[in-house]
Amino acid sequence: MIGSPHPPLRGDLSHKGRGKKTLKEWHRWLEEALSKAGFENTPQEAKWLLAGALERDSSFITLNPTYIPSPAEETKIQDWLQRRLMGEPLSRMKGIREFWSLSFHLNEHTLDPRPETEGVVEGVLKWAGDRIHKHWRILDLGTGSGCLLIALLHELQHATGVGVDINEGAVAMAHTNATLNRVNERASFLQGDWGENLEGPFDIIVSNPPYIPLREKETLEKGVIDYDPPQALFGGKDGLECYRILSRDIRSLLAPKGIAVLEMGAGQREDVEKIFLSTGFKSLFVLKDLAGFERVLGIGLSH
Repeated sequence: MIGSPHPPLRGDLSHKGRGKKTLKEWHRWLEEALSKAGFENTPQEAKWLLAGALERDSSFITLNPTYIPSPAEETKIQDWLQRRLMGEPLSRMKGIREFWSLSFHLNEHTLDPRPETEGVVEGVLKWAGDRIHKHWRILDLGTGSGCLLIALLHELQHATGVGVDINEGAVAMAHTNATLNRVNERASFLQGDWGENLEGPFDIIVSNPPYIPLREKETLEKGVIDYDPPQALFGGKDGLECYRILSRDIRSLLAPKGIAVLEMGAGQREDVEKIFLSTGFKSLFVLKDLAGFERVLGIGLSH
């Protein structure tokens, strides 16, 4: 999440891409433009951008190198390039993001789900083991797009769940995503402040709370700070404010033999674990993300 924004490409793009270019030629031109602007993995970036602008699957770009976009499609390709060069994430441009091999719509009220958050789902499934057919009751605190709860309901076919978010717009989007992924009959979404006014017990509680310290605001990528809602990013001065709230709220909602699985920021494991150990929890496991950071903490009640 943290890094330097990509510099905008200098010069007029209004005519450089014009002409009867094939997709292969468009791909090469986009790749060059993205490379000059400092983007990484430009072949894949260019393919994703082309596919998104044309509202096609990425395979269409590979399988149809001689396809010539219409003038309207050319205009859209260049518009999407300009937006990407200004730092707008492709997922925001498309309005949709893949998470756990499922599709999720996004809006301005929802965090753009990251691949590392899938570790929370992995942690729950690791704990559940061969008990995936049980009628688990799941709670997702700070649900956002609903990605965690919906992914879990997709895997745990007999479970039911509740997603809570303080933002009404996020709750509405979570409803939409539950319907999109056909788990809406087993999911409900409520507007609320963490665990307030909820009745337990829940067998499984998950959360990806805001955990970025406010002091790191200036270090964030442009695509994060300009497009993700601040309410979903920042966890107070030290980044731990929401974990303190969760340690209080989860304790009264978790079933005696249940589990809570939480995402953490890089380098926060020791501090987050200390908060929960001091409030009546025990640590069950820690999972690392693909970059090797301790990203997911599994906890249970200590007695």
